[in-house]
Amino acid sequence: MQAKKTANSRVSIIGGGLCGLTAAIRLARRGVQIELFEAAPALGGRTRSFFEPHVQQQVDNGPHLLSGAYEHTIALLDEAGASENIHWQDTLRLALWDESRGYFDLRPASLLPLALALPLACYAMPEHGFSDITAILKLARQLKQVAHDKTCVKPWLENMGINQAMQRDMLEPLCLGIMNEPLETANAASFARVLREAFANHKHARLGWFTRPLSEALIEPLAALALQLGVNVHTGCRVRSVQSDAGRVVMDAAKGKHTFDAAIIALPLRAAWKLLGSDEPVHTRRISNIHMWFRDMPALVYPFIGGIGTTGQWFFDISSQMQRDLRKNSDTLRHICCVISADDGQLHGQPLQEKIISELARMTGIARTPEFVRTVSEHHATTCIAAHPNQALQTGLINAFEAPQAGELPATIESAVQRGQEAANRCYIYLSR
Repeated sequence: MQAKKTANSRVSIIGGGLCGLTAAIRLARRGVQIELFEAAPALGGRTRSFFEPHVQQQVDNGPHLLSGAYEHTIALLDEAGASENIHWQDTLRLALWDESRGYFDLRPASLLPLALALPLACYAMPEHGFSDITAILKLARQLKQVAHDKTCVKPWLENMGINQAMQRDMLEPLCLGIMNEPLETANAASFARVLREAFANHKHARLGWFTRPLSEALIEPLAALALQLGVNVHTGCRVRSVQSDAGRVVMDAAKGKHTFDAAIIALPLRAAWKLLGSDEPVHTRRISNIHMWFRDMPALVYPFIGGIGTTGQWFFDISSQMQRDLRKNSDTLRHICCVISADDGQLHGQPLQEKIISELARMTGIARTPEFVRTVSEHHATTCIAAHPNQALQTGLINAFEAPQAGELPATIESAVQRGQEAANRCYIYLSR
C-alpha cells in the first residue's frame, strides 16, 4: 500500500540546481511523480556554464575542485554515467607559489600511511621544519574535539600552537578554497569536519577536476537521468509563491497555479527566504573569477596553482584541465582563470584585472597581454556558516535550503548533493505517513 501511495504522489521541486536535480532523481527512482521548476533558462544553478562569444567556448562561472571524500557526488556521477568527466590526481598534490620561494609542492608520499606522509610532506616544504610535524600531529588529534559553536578557525589554530607558516602555506589556502571564508571568520567546527573527511586516507586526500564545462560534465548527464526517470522539467518558470492549503501544497508559478502533495525548496537561503516572504538577514560571501585568454601562452607547471601572498588565490589552467591540445588549432587560446574567494570587492574592474595579470606574469616569468579578459563575480556565491534560524515550514514544504550550520559541510558540490538526498528522504517519509 505504501509504495502505491507514494507512486501516486506528485511532488514539486523548486530549484533546478545540483540539489534540486539530486532530489528529483532520488524521488523519481522511488516512483514519485516529480515536477521540477527552475527560474533560469537552463538547469544547473551556480554550476551551469555560459557561452562566451569572444572565444566561442562554454565557460563556467569559475572552476571547481573535487575532493576524494566527495563520496555522494562520485556515486551520483557514476549512476549518471558521467564519472569519466573527472580527472583525479593519483595522490594529493598542492602546487604553490610565492615571490620569494618560487614553486613548491605539498605532496605526501603515497607509499606511506597518510598520517605519517602528510607531516613529512609539510616538513619538506621550504621555510618549514620539524615543528610542522608536531603541529600536524596535534591538529589531527584535535579534529574530533571541536565544539559545534561559534569558534573561528584562526583562534582555534592559535590555541593549538599551529605556526604562522603552516597557516599561510596550507591551512589558509584550504580554508579559502573550501569554506570561501578567511581563517578569521570561518567556522572551526565545519573546517575541522572538512579536514577530517578530506584527509581520512590517501583515497580521500586527493583532488579532481572536471575535464569538460560543468553544464556538459555534470548538469546534462544528471538532467538526462532525471528525464529518463520521468521527471518533468520546467525551465524559465519562476515560482512566485508556495503554501500549504488543507493538506495540499499550492504553488503559483509563471505557468499558472499547481497543486502537489509536497514541495521541496532547493534554493540558496536568500532565494528561499524571499519565496517564503521572510525578512531574516542572510550572510553570504562573494567569489570573483578573472578569466583570461592568451595567445602563445605555455601551460602552467600544474593545472592549478595556489598563490601565497597574492591577490589571486588560485590560478587554474583551464585549457590543461579540459585537455585541450592547443597545438592542433592555432586559433585556440590558452584559458587561465584566477579565483578570489571571500572577495571583499575593494579592488575591482580593470585595476583588479591588471593586478591579476601582473601576478600571473611574475608566477610564470612570461609577460603576456591577454587577448580577452572577463570577470565573473558571484556576489552571493555561498551562504556563510552561521546560526540561521530553524524556521518551521508549513505542512508539506520540505527544507533543502543552502543554510549550513556550525559543524556541517560548507556550501560545496558535495553538500548540495547531500542536501538533495536528505530532502528526498524526508519527503518520502512524509508522503508515506
